[in-house]
Amino acid sequence: MNQFTDIAKQLKNTFDPYINVDIKLWDSFAAKLQLRKFKKNEIIKDADQTEHYINFISTGSVGNFIAGKGSETCISLCVANSFSSDYYSFLNQKPSIIYSRALETSELFSLTHKDLSELYSRSTMGIWIGKAIAEQLFIQRQQIQIDLLTLTAEERYLKLLSEKPEIFQRVSLKHIASYIGVTAESLSRLRKNISL
Repeated sequence: MNQFTDIAKQLKNTFDPYINVDIKLWDSFAAKLQLRKFKKNEIIKDADQTEHYINFISTGSVGNFIAGKGSETCISLCVANSFSSDYYSFLNQKPSIIYSRALETSELFSLTHKDLSELYSRSTMGIWIGKAIAEQLFIQRQQIQIDLLTLTAEERYLKLLSEKPEIFQRVSLKHIASYIGVTAESLSRLRKNISL
């Protein structure tokens, strides 16, 4: 079994709850993917560059960031079996201020904007797959915004701990703090208070 057959199965398992399509369609989708490997802290897409890929994370984790004055804000944390992209730049095919970095050694299966457009033109199911990917990316982003506006810092921390407990062993606490909208010191106090 080759890596693209494996990734087709991984994609099918990930998306079956949203869109249950035949493995053959995932095979044709996987055939368009490029395997890209990144070391920990390696830049995947730089700020002020155009995003050319939608990335399915096979192993590892990826963060999307915006740089500020002497600091950076983590706007998304993505782990294996999910998609990561500067989707705004990808859709517009224009540069954006967002940059993406591997938070640990990571393997990404990446699809270019051109190849995704070709899949759309080939079949209705290609459109459905693209729609499922877009929906997953939108839901991720929208949920982050809702959580920042409606939950306390402690509630955001507990939610992340409940939904992605493995992230605390894999990603630095400064990135987690930024992601949930607190300083590293506040996150340290939160963790200490909760463990008491």
